Amino acid sequence: MDEAWTTGAQLAEAVIELLKQKLPLNRENLERTYAESRRASWVESEGRVAEKARDGFHSGVITGMIGMALAGFTQGKVTLNGEPQLTPEPKDYYQGKIPAEELERIIADCRNRGVPCHDALMDRIGWPPIPCDGQLLVSHQDALLLGGKVQAPGGFANHVRFVFPDFCERCIAKLCIEMCSGQAITPGDAGVPAFDREKCVHCGGCLWNCGVSLDDDPQHGNIDFRAGAGGFHSAEN
Repeated sequence: MDEAWTTGAQLAEAVIELLKQKLPLNRENLERTYAESRRASWVESEGRVAEKARDGFHSGVITGMIGMALAGFTQGKVTLNGEPQLTPEPKDYYQGKIPAEELERIIADCRNRGVPCHDALMDRIGWPPIPCDGQLLVSHQDALLLGGKVQAPGGFANHVRFVFPDFCERCIAKLCIEMCSGQAITPGDAGVPAFDREKCVHCGGCLWNCGVSLDDDPQHGNIDFRAGAGGFHSAEN
């Protein structure tokens, strides 16, 4: 949250400065004012320290906690490495739990209804329902969806973009849909997910969980998460 407040104030100061100088709010001027101010602040230096601090969580919770402590004590000079492991495909995860043909039917039914599959699959393997008694606490994302977030204004391009739609068509798992806590990404036409920018809380879950790697850039998936208006916090803003 400190980063969000600081960078927001830096951007506001840059905009005011440009307006006073009667200069356009274009990329060049914002790079010279806002971007330079951000790079010279503690946000940039602390970001470098924390860049690999959480990598240890890829190997386990204890490893992750130790890695964060090491990064903090050494100012990022010492960290514990770990490689991310994507959630397995549904057919692999539910092997032995749900017959393959039934699994395909459940997924197809959810896709046709335009909803994620996780509720139906969890119900099928026996996860107990959580009844709402009127006193159930809500999560951070739930609070945003209930009205606490800054809604994305109209007239702007989507900040989540599926780079190659044909890659999405061939993707079976579609983890971006299952991981979207705001239900901003849902099943769309021809196998390409649909995106509703007004529901997005900018958590970055889709960006980190896309299981399709680009041929020319294996470190990045098929989702382009760009800066965008609205949202309570952002993965890349």
